[in-house]
Amino acid sequence: MTSVAKPSLLPDIFSVEYYADPFPTLAWLRENDPVTEVALPFADLDLWLLTRHDDVRALSTDPRLSADTRSASERFLASGLAMGVGTGWERAFVLDPPDHTRQRRVVGGTLTPRVVAGWESVVSRTAAELVDAMTEEDEPDLLHSFAYPLAITTIGTVLGAPQSDHAMLRGWSDAATSPDREAANAALLATLDYVRGQMEVKRGRQGDDLLSLLLRASDGEDRLDDDEVAAVAANLLGAAYDTTANFLANAVVALLDHPDQPRAAVTDRVVEELLRHSGPVLLSPVFRFAVEPVELHGVTIPEGATLGFLVGAANRDPHVYAEPDRLSAARTDPPHVAFGHGPHHCVGAALARLEARIGLTTLFARFPNLGFGVERSRLAHRVSPFMYGFAALPVTLD
Repeated sequence: MTSVAKPSLLPDIFSVEYYADPFPTLAWLRENDPVTEVALPFADLDLWLLTRHDDVRALSTDPRLSADTRSASERFLASGLAMGVGTGWERAFVLDPPDHTRQRRVVGGTLTPRVVAGWESVVSRTAAELVDAMTEEDEPDLLHSFAYPLAITTIGTVLGAPQSDHAMLRGWSDAATSPDREAANAALLATLDYVRGQMEVKRGRQGDDLLSLLLRASDGEDRLDDDEVAAVAANLLGAAYDTTANFLANAVVALLDHPDQPRAAVTDRVVEELLRHSGPVLLSPVFRFAVEPVELHGVTIPEGATLGFLVGAANRDPHVYAEPDRLSAARTDPPHVAFGHGPHHCVGAALARLEARIGLTTLFARFPNLGFGVERSRLAHRVSPFMYGFAALPVTLD
């Protein structure tokens, strides 16, 4: 016999204390209440949370769940969590097959390993310039002096945006994550309008930037229409900026917290372990909507429910990862879900990995004695139900 969980407001989750250190709460949920319905304190919505690694992987590909907001309840659409609905932003990626399959085929054929590897010089040059500039600062803040500038310069250059526009794009990307949905949607619309303008420029003078590649790819059999190209590019801009910058800062903190781990040369294996241990996404912003009931661990998730995947919990599941709270570059456990799993796996994952490997290697090669600029306990955490990170990261260079 199955039971249906009742909405509850857990005392720890989504509190100020939770944001400072979410992992004890996530561990309790994972062990004691792995499928739970929570009344969100920041939105008028009951959200079903999943915390176990195997459940997140399995339900990421379950046909009983949809990622398309057209399958969402009216309550979800009114909650303020439906990012960009009505702006055109939702024309990319958060769709179901066959539209999602077609989009991923086009974008995946554009973001090939050879193309991504070709951006290494951009990342290397930008990282080197930023570490040089940090030496001139009296009180360097790694998040704002290195991580955010590296992320916006990289994705701006990759998309073919003039450098003079990067600060404007950064402002819109910052505003897009605001809890003020009116301001956030205005920023999303501004970004989409900008991308559409750049598309017209590229049509007359295409280059080897990503926007030009998307336009050329859209002339093929699996074409994208103009609204889809704009939405794909705008989504890549937003995702490659905020999450990548937060991951770089999280990775630095994790490496400073674990001085036994290698950092003189940050390898691909180290990056993967950092993504598992200190990935920036706690709660996936790609919600799922039950198009039919789902039974899991003796609980029935009803049709019409909204589900959220707590990937920050899944990546520290002790049933999958030995000593999950410990950073270990030698780990050979199963893959993490920091970039999601299945058809909605992050399409920009290869670029994020490239930025992390080069950015962290450049940083620690230049500043091998990098340290915290304040006591570790005084670092201010970001307050966000979706992102795990820091509001600032003051550092010492010597």
